[in-house]
Amino acid sequence: MCGISGVFNLNRIYEKDISIIREMNSIQKHRGPDDEGIFHNSFCVLGHRRLAIIDLSHNGHQPFESDDGRFKLVYNGEIYNYIELREELMAKGWKFRTKTDTEVLLKAYQQYGESCLKRFNGMFAFAVYDTKENLLFLARDRMGVKPLYYCLIEGKIYFASEIKALKAVKELKASLNDQSVFDYFVFNRIDVFADTFISEIKRLPKGHWAIYDKSGFRLNKWWDPASFLTDNEEDSLDIAGEKIEEILVSAVKLRMRSDVPVGSCLSGGVDSSIILGILNANNLAGKNYATFSAVFPGEKNDESFYVDLLQKRFGCQNHKTFPSSERIYDALKEYIYVHDEPTLNSSYYTQYEVMKLAKEKGVTVLLDGQGADEVFAGYHYMHGFNLTGKLKSKNYGELLKEFTGIICRRQDNSALQTFFFQLFSKDMRKNMLFAGKKFLKKDFLSVHIENSLIFNEFFDASGLNLSLIRHFQYKLEHLLHSEDRNSMCFSIEARVPYLDYRLVEYMFSVSPKLKIRNGETKYIEKKVLGKYTIKEILDRKDKIGFDTPQSKWMKENRWKGLLDESYRDVCERFPFIFEKGKEKELSHWDAWKVIQLNIWEEMFL
Repeated sequence: MCGISGVFNLNRIYEKDISIIREMNSIQKHRGPDDEGIFHNSFCVLGHRRLAIIDLSHNGHQPFESDDGRFKLVYNGEIYNYIELREELMAKGWKFRTKTDTEVLLKAYQQYGESCLKRFNGMFAFAVYDTKENLLFLARDRMGVKPLYYCLIEGKIYFASEIKALKAVKELKASLNDQSVFDYFVFNRIDVFADTFISEIKRLPKGHWAIYDKSGFRLNKWWDPASFLTDNEEDSLDIAGEKIEEILVSAVKLRMRSDVPVGSCLSGGVDSSIILGILNANNLAGKNYATFSAVFPGEKNDESFYVDLLQKRFGCQNHKTFPSSERIYDALKEYIYVHDEPTLNSSYYTQYEVMKLAKEKGVTVLLDGQGADEVFAGYHYMHGFNLTGKLKSKNYGELLKEFTGIICRRQDNSALQTFFFQLFSKDMRKNMLFAGKKFLKKDFLSVHIENSLIFNEFFDASGLNLSLIRHFQYKLEHLLHSEDRNSMCFSIEARVPYLDYRLVEYMFSVSPKLKIRNGETKYIEKKVLGKYTIKEILDRKDKIGFDTPQSKWMKENRWKGLLDESYRDVCERFPFIFEKGKEKELSHWDAWKVIQLNIWEEMFL
């Protein structure tokens, strides 16, 4: 796991460009404290910071050069199936001088070109400079686990793993992206396709590769989740269950490949506890295996009880952190700087503290349950998409059964709210959304809702499986964004077994009937993989994760004072967005966002 950066200019590179990449390396040191490298010639500069995970020797130094010197590679991520790919390439005559996955990646690119991407099981963002053709190739993994940002300025392309690194480019005239602000406040989304909060900085979209050469910048999609939808959905619990278990167990085993200590994030929920159970069942985690949890003693969202039960069941070594209002308040500026962009709520800070604790305990790799909700339909509001699918297919019997199940299981109100929202016309949807955002200018709302991918595509999903596709396109990435920043700021590599592409692609072909049944989310996960966790967790009907008592915190005087100050500031800086005197209209969710946006703007703009 690493930090990468670079600049490519078809005309020429200047000494100041080399200095900029050195500064980017310095800014991204937290992503790779173990080694540093720079390559440059007349057209290109590549920078790298290394966090050594596989083959800790100097053989993993980057920028990595092909045997003939033609290709230069900087790479951030892990190719989990690198051993199998190495054997495949050796059978084709390739010779290897290291034991790194870096060399495997570069030789796979030399052998297969851009089609090598489909052979990788892993998380990655990388750049290959071809000195012969004088072109730059950029690529990013299917799900968007690893970040890659770029900006085009006067015929040059700059790229880096983090937005803050690109701020080293003095020619960059940063301005606020209004569309990102709109989706942030109205739809609780960041990381929508290529946009960032800075108009001039773009994100290489997940599942895409790009080339920059004499023909300019060209972007290409290489992975499309929608292509895995099928009319012949698998509806056999036995057949689907066997396949799911096989893939997930394989995914966990692959992600245990490491030459440094590995541990796990552990909440009191289904997903992380199943990972721990799989490790235990396959003798991959002993009594010294470290797990890390965030707890809130005395609060309704405290999961200590379930975490302690898991520790007793599996005998792991559990470490707890205790996030508090005071701690997050004191760390707020540092936390926002780490994330590069405003975050959606304080639960992401909880993960930040978990990663910090793991660093203190000497663990470098953490397994995490991120992505399971998108794979298995775990959010309560997904009931709404499921009900819409039943209604549109005129399956009224199942519609009534699911509706009744939602009521009986006391699922979150968002389940039925989402369903009714989908039944309304687009004009009615707009009115509903605007009614809840009276602190935003009507003109601002009216203009930007028309360009919102969330409004135009996310809520138009006509069934559960298509809605899951939309989640991979427009929602999951903001969670992965925080996962990456929270872990990498402490030089920790986070790995997400549920996002193994084999599992994701297969689950798109599994019937919604196996994902939500009788008002129960994650039905097939619990039925098939429930043996890896404990009954007390399987019987839970609530959903917490790494949640915080945010509503309680925001009522404290220090937060109320910070909010008043922040709201005054954003009204002055962005009078075209915010209505003066409307701070009383803010929910605690919106209050958090106003504070975040205000502090972020001071740092980055």
